[in-house]
Amino acid sequence: MASSCIPGGSKLLFAALVIWPLSACGSDEPLETGFAGSKVCADCHEQISRSWSTSHHGLAERPLSDALDRSAFPSGYQLTAKGKDGEQHSFDVHRVIGVKPLRQYLIEDAGGRYQVAAESFDPRNDEWFNVFGDENRQPHEWGFWANRGMTWNSMCADCHNTALEKRYDFESDRYDTRFEELGVGCEACHGPSADHADWQQRYPGERGDPTLARLSRGDFRKPWVDTCGGCHSLRSELVEVADRTAPLLESFLPEFPNLTETFYPDGQVHGEDYEYAPFLLSRMYHKNVTCLDCHEPHSARLVLPGNELCMSCHLENPATEIPAIDPAEHAHHDLSKPGGQCVDCHMPLTTYMQRHPRRDHGFTIPDPFLTQQTGVPNACNRCHADQTVEWALLAVEDWYGERMNRPSRARALRVAKARRDPASAVAELIAALPQEEIPAWRAVTASLLGGAPEVAEARRALARLLQDDAALVRSAAARALPHPAPETRPRLRMLLEDPGRAVRVTAAWTLRAEVDLKSRAGRELLEYLELNSDQPSGAMMFGSLWLERGEPGRAIPYFERASLWEPNVAAPHQNLALALSAAGRSREALSHCEEACRLEPDDPELWFSLGLAHAELGDANGAVTALERATSLDPKFARAFYNLGLARNQIGRTGPAVAALEQATAIAPETADFWFGLAAVLRDSGQTDRAIAAAEQALRADPAHAAASSLLRSLR
Repeated sequence: MASSCIPGGSKLLFAALVIWPLSACGSDEPLETGFAGSKVCADCHEQISRSWSTSHHGLAERPLSDALDRSAFPSGYQLTAKGKDGEQHSFDVHRVIGVKPLRQYLIEDAGGRYQVAAESFDPRNDEWFNVFGDENRQPHEWGFWANRGMTWNSMCADCHNTALEKRYDFESDRYDTRFEELGVGCEACHGPSADHADWQQRYPGERGDPTLARLSRGDFRKPWVDTCGGCHSLRSELVEVADRTAPLLESFLPEFPNLTETFYPDGQVHGEDYEYAPFLLSRMYHKNVTCLDCHEPHSARLVLPGNELCMSCHLENPATEIPAIDPAEHAHHDLSKPGGQCVDCHMPLTTYMQRHPRRDHGFTIPDPFLTQQTGVPNACNRCHADQTVEWALLAVEDWYGERMNRPSRARALRVAKARRDPASAVAELIAALPQEEIPAWRAVTASLLGGAPEVAEARRALARLLQDDAALVRSAAARALPHPAPETRPRLRMLLEDPGRAVRVTAAWTLRAEVDLKSRAGRELLEYLELNSDQPSGAMMFGSLWLERGEPGRAIPYFERASLWEPNVAAPHQNLALALSAAGRSREALSHCEEACRLEPDDPELWFSLGLAHAELGDANGAVTALERATSLDPKFARAFYNLGLARNQIGRTGPAVAALEQATAIAPETADFWFGLAAVLRDSGQTDRAIAAAEQALRADPAHAAASSLLRSLR
């Protein structure tokens, strides 16, 4: 496997262990004390150094080398590609990410940036190819090679260098990125080691080195999963310089299956999701299997070939609970042919960037039934593409019978149901929680429950999950509460002092409208937002912080940047319109609402916002047009019907106004404001009896509704 930069996605994949000179991007000044450098480590650990220095990890990011790169550049280290202006240009190549199965090249840009070229080199076939395949990405798109979706400083550098500081300045939109060592050296995993090197030099051959416990993590097994996971995961960074020796949640916020399509419902990778999340979701990890059980840590090679690796555990052994497996009987395939290797069925391959096949680390069970019900791919039909899903389902049911009806199937069905309709799945999700032993799956459940904040049972379940023993679950539950209800706010406030940084940051984000930004959790939230403000999603979050804290003036620059950086997406324009409106700049807000509707014309929420923007400017006719579009796109959009009724009434269309308000009350009869609005319009049109009935309904919905009480008294 090789390291490689994501084409228009999130962070990078593999850590690297490289002996290159100590350097910094744009500066030779080291960032912090305590680092010795991989060359110093190699003086004592010569065999280990040789093992990883030529591995995929060891060559993850490196200078240009005639020995490795001259065949790709016979005429000089330049690439010809379409630039931001849409014209072809020749660009000087700065250095290289990866060695095989592909190599990507860095090109220096303004503002301290390095961009990852889309044209990449395949050394096995000695040919160039485009990592985007048939996608024809254009210069105005976020994912174009010269834009932010392929900026090394943000998308690649953290996982390819040692002790990286991105050093992004939002005001100037510039980077001053630096690192201790080019490539991911020994100390990227073991931590700063100058004290260890010093002790060994001062006391050669003596026992009792006090630095060893930190470098080896004490327990040599499970803590290393988080070290590997720091780069082998889809995640965002919480801190400027990650501490790879600490638990992953101290430096990163990882993604797991949720209401989006990022992962398949059974936890298999769908996009470029990497190994960490599927592994934590697996029964293997839950039973204490770790990365080091299968991979030699410095070369990253497997410790045994083929089925020998799996069978080193799955042998008959009465002393363990590990099930014994007879490969020939279990596989129902010739062991010397495709389908006969354990990984063929339980670790299916997905090819990324056209040339890079990677194995799923969820150790999932191939289940054609899930394919039939939810669209989850199964290993049977991945190989037997000429056969139907029904054919595969009959085969596995014949071979394994009732064993196919396992907890993993039930989990996937719950996830799929929640994605279709979160509210409908709440009862099943809650019922399954007491039996769910795997913390990562409880975290998934929390994310799914967050899709139904209007359901009281979901909110109560999330409040309980805020007290889960696992920090991963507490963090997921905090993230799942975008607008905390009264019953969850006290527990969220307690999480501001949680031992885990990811928990504190997610709780602070959920409480962003009220959290003290000078508190520890508040400061950590600001660091997280500042660190990620160089991308549209991060700028949107920072803008949302200030908007929800009643400071639209501070929010506007972030939303403006996001709308420039992601010009084809409606959300930045929508949020910018909200901030402009709150700042009293209604005319500008209207133009951004219009742009959002142009970009995503089938989104009823955008048309609803456009209607409100017209109403704010006193344009009732424009409001009616936009709100009618919103209600036609979503016939159950009660709030849009309510505002449509008010707008129609304003231009004298009383009958249609009443009809719209009645539709709102029919959809949401528990909303007192809708009944009050209907009562007011009926009163103005002289329909007193009907107005009284509507006002009474408003008070049934909310006995404390003062305006409805006043209206009812005046009507009587």
